[in-house]
Amino acid sequence: MRFDITVLAVVALIAPSVFAKTWNVTESNNQFTPQELDIAPGDTVSWTSTTGTYAIVETNDGPRSCVSKSGGFNSGTKDQGVAYSRIFPAAAVVNYKDGVSSNCANGAMGTVFVGPRPAGTNPNNGTSTSSGTAGPTSSGSTGTSPTGSQTATSSTNPTSTTQPNSAYGLIASENALFFGAICFIGALVGL
Repeated sequence: MRFDITVLAVVALIAPSVFAKTWNVTESNNQFTPQELDIAPGDTVSWTSTTGTYAIVETNDGPRSCVSKSGGFNSGTKDQGVAYSRIFPAAAVVNYKDGVSSNCANGAMGTVFVGPRPAGTNPNNGTSTSSGTAGPTSSGSTGTSPTGSQTATSSTNPTSTTQPNSAYGLIASENALFFGAICFIGALVGL
């Protein structure tokens, strides 16, 4: 019995990370592609720039702006091609900008929707309901292709994205509950 409880606890702790995804965002010529991203709690976003140095800086809540959020994250300056990754553990709406020079003022800003979008929030920061395509790399991926070159997951419309493709259409936390319940039932049947 004690072994079954231990196994259940380990599965509950590991399951969310097994189903977590890594999403790639590319900054090029003062535009993030995709500009908006819908991810599940526990997923990672990895940013790179193809046109020069960049810095991913969290900005204030509400409409996108170039005002840095007090206490928000800041990647520091990264060189072209060098990735900055961040895990988003809980549901939130996170705005960010490129904090290098005047890049933000020239349009380099975006939003990550972690979990379901709040009611009344439309794609493109409330300006449209169009959708494009974007996809994650597999769990544990560094965002590189087998040849070692950086992959850039982009959309046909750089301001939109699709929902994450978690197993069974569930977000990572729901997957953990599902598999935890299966293990619990298995442990009870094994009694």
